[in-house]
Amino acid sequence: MDAQRREAIAEWDDRSFSDGFAGLRRVVDDGFSGAATDGTGWLFLVDGRVVGVVDAALDAFAEASGTVYRAPDDALPVLFAMQELGGEPRAKYYTKDTPLDEADRKLSQGGFTGYIELSENVLSGDYYVAYTGGESMAAAYVGNARRLETGDDAFDLAADEVGIYTVYEVDLDVRPLPDGDGAGESGAAAGSDAASDEADELTDEPASPGAAPEADETDDQSEAPGEPGDDGGREDGPSPTNRSDEPNGVNVRTAESDRDGADPSDGADETDGPASDAVRIGDADSDGRDGAAGADRTGRAPADSDGAAASDAGAADGDAPDSDDVFSEEAEWREQKSIPALDPSEAGGEPRSGGGRRGASSQRSRSANDRARTGRSGSDANGGSPSPRATETPSSTPSAVSKREAAADADPERVRKLEAALEETETERQSLADERDRLAAERDEIESERDELAEAVDRLESEVEDLREERDRLRDELSNARERLPDAERTLTPGEAREGTNLFIRYDSKEGATLADAHEGAADREALRENLRVEHHTSFETDGLAVDGRPFEEFLQDTIEYGFTRWLVEDLPFEVRGTGNEGTLRDLYDALPEVDRAEIGGTVSIAIREGGEETREQRAFDLVLRDRMGHPLFVADLNDSRDPTAEGTLESLVENGRDIAASNETFAGAFAVTESFFEPGALETASDAVGGGLFSRSKRASFVKLSRKQGYHLCLVEARDGGFHMTVPDL
Repeated sequence: MDAQRREAIAEWDDRSFSDGFAGLRRVVDDGFSGAATDGTGWLFLVDGRVVGVVDAALDAFAEASGTVYRAPDDALPVLFAMQELGGEPRAKYYTKDTPLDEADRKLSQGGFTGYIELSENVLSGDYYVAYTGGESMAAAYVGNARRLETGDDAFDLAADEVGIYTVYEVDLDVRPLPDGDGAGESGAAAGSDAASDEADELTDEPASPGAAPEADETDDQSEAPGEPGDDGGREDGPSPTNRSDEPNGVNVRTAESDRDGADPSDGADETDGPASDAVRIGDADSDGRDGAAGADRTGRAPADSDGAAASDAGAADGDAPDSDDVFSEEAEWREQKSIPALDPSEAGGEPRSGGGRRGASSQRSRSANDRARTGRSGSDANGGSPSPRATETPSSTPSAVSKREAAADADPERVRKLEAALEETETERQSLADERDRLAAERDEIESERDELAEAVDRLESEVEDLREERDRLRDELSNARERLPDAERTLTPGEAREGTNLFIRYDSKEGATLADAHEGAADREALRENLRVEHHTSFETDGLAVDGRPFEEFLQDTIEYGFTRWLVEDLPFEVRGTGNEGTLRDLYDALPEVDRAEIGGTVSIAIREGGEETREQRAFDLVLRDRMGHPLFVADLNDSRDPTAEGTLESLVENGRDIAASNETFAGAFAVTESFFEPGALETASDAVGGGLFSRSKRASFVKLSRKQGYHLCLVEARDGGFHMTVPDL
């Protein structure tokens, strides 16, 4: 079964059952409507009767156990059964051309069995109207949450929607649920027994206080097979005894008529009549019985001058089954099995009585009884064998069956030609209707495509306008850049500019404040800044040179290499001395006055001893700070991206620092500088390298020790808003 329907059923109220049919009957005896499953197959039931079997045979439930689900509305099991059976799509309509309520009226009048699905080109949900013999029930799943609506509310929502709906004709196999002891009986046999019992109950009770005794009823029935109306019923449609063998089981309207009287073709043997195992939707059964009773009460012929005869006729009308009612209604139902014309101009005449969506079944039953009764009177006028009731009807109109018989007797060839012409016209009409629907769908598709193209044009025009504004903005920026660089003759990439640049620490005057003075505490920060200069030397000409759209000097002063170098010589000495860390950072602090230059993208030579032989290797760093003799004092790895500094960067810096310290006695510190932040793994690597944690009791802060007297300080620095702050060690 369809997964979406399984999901919907799972939300119904459920309970378990066991002991096969006997257990199921204990559940459904209260007029149950819903579904039952043994884990593999499914039964759909309405009012205790099976309307569909899915993924199994009915006999599979004879001794099964499983779960039953009570539906919140009778429409759902009928609809789900029809959808699982598949049905035959008969027509497609556009709601603006053929409104749903108009289609509903026509299908109800036509005694249709099947369902309407309104879901194509509908965004708000899926809408359904199911029909059993013309009786309609609506259900809808609204919105993305598929909120269930049923009854008039569901129909009103569907009628207000705009979209394309499809009409499906479905044959329902309706049968009673077998007894626990009769699991092997077929649905038709069980239905026949049920019809016999119900017919017995109906014939035991007179229809009116003046009804004749049961013997009179039997006498009346014995004459029924001779009526002309019965012959018409046998010619134009199957006899009532064969109705239960139809592929779609027992029709609701037929079943309603069967409940009102026994089969007239067999006198007192009522078990051969049509089975009463039709699905009862809402009050369809009671409506059918009331309609038939009403027709008997209001349609009885007036008494003639003979009082006794009138009394006998009245009794016959009240108690005896109306055979022509059954035959004419069955024939009419078969004629209306196809979908009726939804356009009133195509209906071929005035609609039949009872066009309402609710209660249409009972009204059609009364209309069919009246027509069948007048048809019998007409047959008597044409020379047939009249029944007692036919002689009491004051006026009559020939039934459709009698009219066709008379026309066939008069000119069979003309009838054949007319029928052929009618069939050809009907085929042409259907072809035109299909063409109309196709053109309407094509028109809607073209309109939809037109709207989409119009939206695309609007969107593209908006994008063009945005691109024009962006173009103008870029032009302005380019113009401004050209104004700033009127003499720019050459350009370099940022990487090329860094690679050939070195920074030098120089003073305006030897008599002014120097790094040595700051180290001894003989100069303050402002004095040092006024006298100290950070000059640059490049391997290329800088006159007329632009880097990244800016003059070279402006670019250089904005780099992280330049900013860190100025902080190291202008600020760090005063931060260490001001916090009293000259001792714990002695190696680093003592090396600061020795800084003479900074090499951007520099390398450091290290000695590697293997097997008693010494080899030299070069290790590259973002920045190398050296003394006047070119010995390395500090190295730095710089991260000017938004990505955090990873653990691997710290591991590489620690190992390279060890190798440099082992080869160069002047080496005092390794710096990791980031404009983002340090990952936890990087911090843990730094802690492990300095031994005992970042707040160790060692006399030297954040010191990577190689031997008792040899090692270097490992420092982590964060760049924020143009400034630099040492986070490890914590000053």
